[in-house]
Amino acid sequence: MVAAVVLALLAGVVRGFTGFGYAVIVVLGLNLLMAPQAALATAILLDLACCLGLLREAAAQCHRPLLARLVIGMVLALPLGLWAISWLPAGIMSQLVGGISLLGGVLLLLDRPLPQLAQRFAISAGIASGLAMTTASAGGPPLMLYLLNQPLPAAVQRATAILFFALCSSAVLLGLMATGLITGEVLQMAALMLLPSLVGNQLGQWLFRRYRPSGFRRAVAPLLMILSVWVLLR
Repeated sequence: MVAAVVLALLAGVVRGFTGFGYAVIVVLGLNLLMAPQAALATAILLDLACCLGLLREAAAQCHRPLLARLVIGMVLALPLGLWAISWLPAGIMSQLVGGISLLGGVLLLLDRPLPQLAQRFAISAGIASGLAMTTASAGGPPLMLYLLNQPLPAAVQRATAILFFALCSSAVLLGLMATGLITGEVLQMAALMLLPSLVGNQLGQWLFRRYRPSGFRRAVAPLLMILSVWVLLR
């Protein structure tokens, strides 16, 4: 219980400070405390609960045509992701979670601008992010890698990402319910971690307003890589 509360507080601070990274940190940490499928379900449920307060502002600022194409890709990836988490053995799931998250951390840490990715590749980006989100709750790195290479204001990029993850988490959550992965254990863990997650989120937002980080990569990437290696070695 203590470990779960500390994990929720830490992930909430990272989310409030950077606007990204909550779900993948929670699922990596919970992989050390419970089965990978249960950890994923808990992280998705908490991620959706924690982003509800951001939706009104994001809806007013997002790039709607781009968001629509990203969501199409996410929906296409959903069946394969749900099959993977329902049928893959727990050991393979842990390796998948750790591997995807480690790759995402490396890509974020490199901080190298890619050739501008045209909006016509939005469906492909949605597929990659949706598959990573469904199988490892790690949809952030591929989506942000795509959005940060679009000629859009930062506020529009952030708002589009918030709405995409809200819709993606909702779709994944419905799929998890249909496959029977939202268990009593998941609900109990989510209830335990909800309050510290919200407190951490507020603390992270306060830190952001005070210190204004130069970029979320420097804050999130090393933490993702450390947790990923931990899961892989375990």
